[in-house]
Amino acid sequence: MADLHDYAMFHGKPPTRRRTVDFHVPKHLVVLGKAKAIEYMCSKRNGGGDGRNAIYRHEFENPMYLCMDERKGKQLYIIGGRLKVSAAGVEN
Repeated sequence: MADLHDYAMFHGKPPTRRRTVDFHVPKHLVVLGKAKAIEYMCSKRNGGGDGRNAIYRHEFENPMYLCMDERKGKQLYIIGGRLKVSAAGVEN
């Protein structure tokens, strides 16, 4: 389970507030297609960031699957490959 240390490792600073996000554990996933990259915006000091909001894009070396849950896509998942999150950011 992710904790405050994980946030600080990724962003290079402690969080200033907590945010609750609902999460549904799916019974089934439906494959929509192959995921070739992920793009997200965040403020981080690690991985080359300077603490300001920036857009980070990571192209996957090995395509992964983009899936949705059985609730008609209320959550999306990237499944497969060797994706991991480190202090440098998203790596594959």
